Amino acid sequence: MADVAIIGAGIGGLCTAIGLQNRGFDPIVFERTNELRPVGFGIGIGPNGMQALNELGVADAVIEQGVVLDRIELRTEAGQLLMPMDFRAPANRLGLDHVMVAIHRADLQSILVERLSKERLRLGVECEGIDPEQPAVQFAAGNEKTANLVVGADGIDSTVREHVLPGNQPRYAGEVAYRGLVDVTVLDDITPKGMEFWGRGLRFGYFPVSDEQVYWFASIVASRPGTAPEATASKLAERYRKFVDPIPDLIARTNDETLLRTPLTDLPRLTYWTSGRVALLGDAAHAMTPNLAQGSAQAMEDAIVLADSIATHGTTRRALADYEARRKERAESVRRQSRIQGRLAQIDHPTVARIRNTALRYVPSSLLQKQTKSLIDIDF
Repeated sequence: MADVAIIGAGIGGLCTAIGLQNRGFDPIVFERTNELRPVGFGIGIGPNGMQALNELGVADAVIEQGVVLDRIELRTEAGQLLMPMDFRAPANRLGLDHVMVAIHRADLQSILVERLSKERLRLGVECEGIDPEQPAVQFAAGNEKTANLVVGADGIDSTVREHVLPGNQPRYAGEVAYRGLVDVTVLDDITPKGMEFWGRGLRFGYFPVSDEQVYWFASIVASRPGTAPEATASKLAERYRKFVDPIPDLIARTNDETLLRTPLTDLPRLTYWTSGRVALLGDAAHAMTPNLAQGSAQAMEDAIVLADSIATHGTTRRALADYEARRKERAESVRRQSRIQGRLAQIDHPTVARIRNTALRYVPSSLLQKQTKSLIDIDF
């Protein structure tokens, strides 16, 4: 019998398994797909996430494969600077070893899988039910697996959550996101920073994820997902024709077959994250919109704290209670901030948008530093 059965081999599940493996426990990760495929293209990992990866022993490999970003710049659709976000200064003040790193999701996934012992990952095994008291996992093939603890790291549409805390469904956040990947030759000047542009009901951002590729993301306000444009580069480039170069060109050069279209969703606050000997983690517990680029980092923090709680209290209910007590309020705070940020970005009334932009230009640097600190300050 495994010490811990982890359902889902996404970022949170793999990080949890590595954290437990490093502490001498026997975790097994069960993944329903027959092969691991990254969801999306690029990912920006904040200083708090990088510190978690450092704890797991994989930060150097991530830096080697990715691109270190010193800052993110928020600009208008015409390119005027609204707000710079510098990660290096607050990270240094908090004693963190790293700033933000951008990397292709496939590269991050490969690094995590390589760190985990091969026998700890089981593919093509779909969770169909959970008994939180034993605990036991029932699989679609008809077999069952028992463990001392079960961790539901199976994403926003979590099967584990539906069995231990039914009725908590994802909610639409009012935007449809588009994502693509293009060759760096599209840009005349590649600098190690993230760029985001706010228009009226439209957003666009991009950053390099390697020496060869640039990841971009766009979001369009839509009352319902079906009212947003289909995922074709030509239609999307036309929608962003008023945005500053190189945005229309980045979109136009994207292959339609690889362009992703996804309604943005998050989870409402859950009453609890644990039930019996089962705990929820990552998007299964606190799925958030990508507005603050904190979804993966919060899952990484979950993984470190859960592994630490189990190392302190053993594979017991007390360990799960300690994990929830240490993580729930922080993750919920970040989730709320991300949703608020999204509402601010969604403004499409011209007068209100101008007021928003003017206010952003005059936000005191001390307030920016305080917000950044609240996002990246860790408790492990």
